[in-house]
Amino acid sequence: MDTMEQWFLPGFLALSMVLGEGPTCDFSPECYKQSEESTTYTCEWSPQFVKNATYELFFRRSNSTADTSLGSSNSSYIHVTDDKLITKVSVDVWVVAHTKYKSCNSFTFSGILSERVKYGAPQMISMSRTSSNLTLRWGNKKGDAVDVEVRRRENSSGTWVRLDLQHQQVYQLQLRQKSKIAKHPLWSDWTPILNVPTEIQDPPEVNWTVVDFSNGTRLLKLNWGISTYPVSVGQVNYNLSLHIWPCQTNQKNWSNIKSTEFNVSVTYSAVSGSIAAFNKVGNVQQRNFLIPAKHLTNCSKAWRIDKPTPHKYVPVLKKSCLEWYKLTDGETSPHKVNIIVKQVNETLQTIRKEMDDYLPYYYFVHHQSDKRLPQTIEMCLMYKMEGVPRKAPENVTVHSTTTSAVLHWNHIPLSHRQGFLTYYKICYRRTQNGKECHNISASETEYSIQNLTPQSTYEIQLSGGTVAGFGPPETINIFPPIPRPVVVEYSIFRVRNQVRSI
Repeated sequence: MDTMEQWFLPGFLALSMVLGEGPTCDFSPECYKQSEESTTYTCEWSPQFVKNATYELFFRRSNSTADTSLGSSNSSYIHVTDDKLITKVSVDVWVVAHTKYKSCNSFTFSGILSERVKYGAPQMISMSRTSSNLTLRWGNKKGDAVDVEVRRRENSSGTWVRLDLQHQQVYQLQLRQKSKIAKHPLWSDWTPILNVPTEIQDPPEVNWTVVDFSNGTRLLKLNWGISTYPVSVGQVNYNLSLHIWPCQTNQKNWSNIKSTEFNVSVTYSAVSGSIAAFNKVGNVQQRNFLIPAKHLTNCSKAWRIDKPTPHKYVPVLKKSCLEWYKLTDGETSPHKVNIIVKQVNETLQTIRKEMDDYLPYYYFVHHQSDKRLPQTIEMCLMYKMEGVPRKAPENVTVHSTTTSAVLHWNHIPLSHRQGFLTYYKICYRRTQNGKECHNISASETEYSIQNLTPQSTYEIQLSGGTVAGFGPPETINIFPPIPRPVVVEYSIFRVRNQVRSI
C-alpha cells in the first residue's frame, strides 16, 4: 500500500509526492486560467530529464479514486476547457510521461482550479525616468487590479536584487504581475530583460551646410551629435520638423529617425525647424533652429513698378506662391511673412501702400517642379521709396607709398543703405588744390589712387550712393612720404695685385 506525505503553504497549492512503488518523474504540472472570466485552463510542466516523451494529463476529485484522462500532447502543456474539468472543488492533477521503453508519473497537486489565475507577463512596456524615479506603463485593457514585482540585475555579479535607482546609472529590469482579485493568484512569468537608459539631459546640437545648385534649389544637409552611453542604451531616435515649402504654413514631420544625418531639398527662402531626441525613458525639450534665406542685394531684373506681379509668377494652387517681407536693423529673420498662393488681384502699387519708405523688402517666387522639387524661380529686393545711405562705408583703411595710395573698405550694411546701392564715389584733393572724384562699381571694395605728390597732405572721402543721392562720406587724410635717397655701397678687393673700385 502506497504512503503519501503532504505539506501546505498558505495561499499556495498543496503539493504531493508519491512515495510508493514505480518510477516518478521529477516535475509537476501547474494548472491555471489567464483571467478571472476565462473558461479555458492551461496545464503546463517543465520536464528536465524526460526527452522525446508523450505526456498524458489526468485528474480526479481529491476524495476519489476515479481517474480521468484530459488528453495527450508532445508539448509540455495542454489546454482544457472547463466542461471537461471539475473546477469548483478540490482536484488532483498529474502527468504520465510515456517514452519508448518506460513511463513515469509526475508529482501531483491538489487545489480548486477556479481559484487559480495566472496573468500573462506585462507587455508593450513604456518608460519615463526623472531623477531617481522610474515610471513603467503597460496595457491593462480590463483594468484588473494587480500586484507587481520588479527586480534588477547587478552588472558585477549577474544576480537579481531589489530595485534601488541611482540617477546616472543604466539598469536591467524584469517585471511580473499577479491578480489581486483571485483567491489563489500565481505570479506571471518574468518579462524579457528591459534595458533602462538614463535621461537625455540636453537637446541635440544641430549643424548644417547648404549646397546651392544655382537653379533655385538648395540641398540642406543637417547633422547632429551622437548620444553617448548611458543615454544611448536601447537606441536613441529623433523627431524632426522642417518648414521647407513656403507656399504652405504647415511643417513636414519625420518621426523615429535613427540616423544623425538628414538631407532635404529646399528653396532659397528661410527654413525653420526643430529636433527632439528620445530614448526608452522619454524625450527632451526640442531644439529650434533657422537656416537663413539666400538674399540678393542687387538684382539685374527686379520687380518692375508697371507690373502687378513678378514676371515669372504663375499662380498654380499649392504649386507656386509669392513671398515677401521686410528686415529691419539687425534682424536675420522677419517678424511677418506675406504669402500669396492664388491669383493676385492687388497691383504692385496696392502692395506698396503697406510698405515703409527706405526699408528693403525681399520677394521670392516659388514653384514646385515636375519632379516635386521646391524651387525659387525669381527673387530680388524692392523698395517703396529710396533714400540716400545713412552711413559711410565701414572699416576704411589706406596703404600709401610715395606716389600712390590703396583704399580698402567694407560695404555699407544693407539696413543703412535705404535703397539700391549703385556705386561708390571717391574724391581726393591736395591741400589748396581742386577736388578730383571718381565713381566705381558698388561691388568693389578696393581702389588705387596714383600720381600723388610726396610730402603733401591729401584729403580722401569715400561715400556710397543710390538713385536718391550720396550718403555721408568717410574722410581720411594721408601724407605720402619723401622717397628715400639711394645709397650706393662700395667694396674694394684686389685682383692680380690691382685695386679696383666697384
